Amino acid sequence: MWHDEKRRVLIVDDDHDFAASLALLLEMEGYDVVVAHDGAAARDAVTAVAVAVALVDIRLGHEDGVAIAIELGRQRPELLTVMVTAYASVQTAIKALQAGIYDYVCKPFEPAELLATLARCFDRHRLAADRAQAEELLRRSRRMEAVGRLSAGIAHDFNNLLTVVGGNLKLLQEELARGAAGDPAIMRELVGDALGAVEDGICANRRLLAVGRAQPLLPRVLDLGHAVEQVVSRARHAFGAGITLELSRLPVDCLAVADPHQLEASLLNLIFNARDAVAGAGTVRVELEPCDLQPGSAFLLADMAPGAYAGIVVQDDGCGMAADIAENALQPFFSTKPAESGSGLGLPTAYGFARQSGGNLLIESEAGVGTRITLLLPAMPSRP
Repeated sequence: MWHDEKRRVLIVDDDHDFAASLALLLEMEGYDVVVAHDGAAARDAVTAVAVAVALVDIRLGHEDGVAIAIELGRQRPELLTVMVTAYASVQTAIKALQAGIYDYVCKPFEPAELLATLARCFDRHRLAADRAQAEELLRRSRRMEAVGRLSAGIAHDFNNLLTVVGGNLKLLQEELARGAAGDPAIMRELVGDALGAVEDGICANRRLLAVGRAQPLLPRVLDLGHAVEQVVSRARHAFGAGITLELSRLPVDCLAVADPHQLEASLLNLIFNARDAVAGAGTVRVELEPCDLQPGSAFLLADMAPGAYAGIVVQDDGCGMAADIAENALQPFFSTKPAESGSGLGLPTAYGFARQSGGNLLIESEAGVGTRITLLLPAMPSRP
């Protein structure tokens, strides 16, 4: 809703009589008017009250009205300024408009002309407010969608685990009710299955903590080349004959401070995702790419300092992702795989680990071509 206080107009004019007459006209039209006769008073007025539009005389004694208007705009960026001038010229108009002034009117002017200009100003304010409201509603909708997907995913995963635990405990209870006739081997199997489901729940909880960047990390200095080599070696047994897993490592040390266990889990997630993407025949490449990110780099997020980073790259020549899929790939429980094939926490977990470690996760993908994912971690100077 457009509140009355938003219809406040500031008149800045050193001619007291003209300012008073103009204020009376605008008040009769329902505007809330504030009057200032010099730059200092205008600055004070803009600071003290919410002003939507300023009518500024282009000459205020020895002061430059355009300079004052620019300063007022810096104080209140949403302020729209209309210059009032008795010197009707193209040069005056160009000077004012190039300085960011919204519009100008020339003295003497018809009241209808001024009121029409003010109406355009307030229409623009209304449009800006409507757009801001629409954008906020869209952001809120997306947040609720993400929360809903997260809640549904958590409920689905833990409901499955609780079903396993509850079913095994119920069978164990029945077996115990048989007394001496109960089979100890069956009871041990039931307890083992229940404990296995509990362990799965603990692992799922750790992944959720990683997504929320709340997992406890135990970072230490790692030789990333050696660490990546070990992970790739462990992953090879899970690759079929038609898929090639290649590793390219640097001849020099690449050091970083990270939790080795979370690094392994995150990298395995990326490698297995790449394996699934090539669908039985293709190549997955893993390599290290040191990089020096300068200020303003698109890879740097707001809380990341410029400097040396180590990129662990996992690239495949598989199916790739369409733009809308890649855009949502880091959302928890978002997955294009069948429900039984993935929880939708692999990429979000790796992203959470990277962010918690001071880095980032970058996705480059094209449908039908393949995917390249880079896990960025802050790097340390190499050993002498």
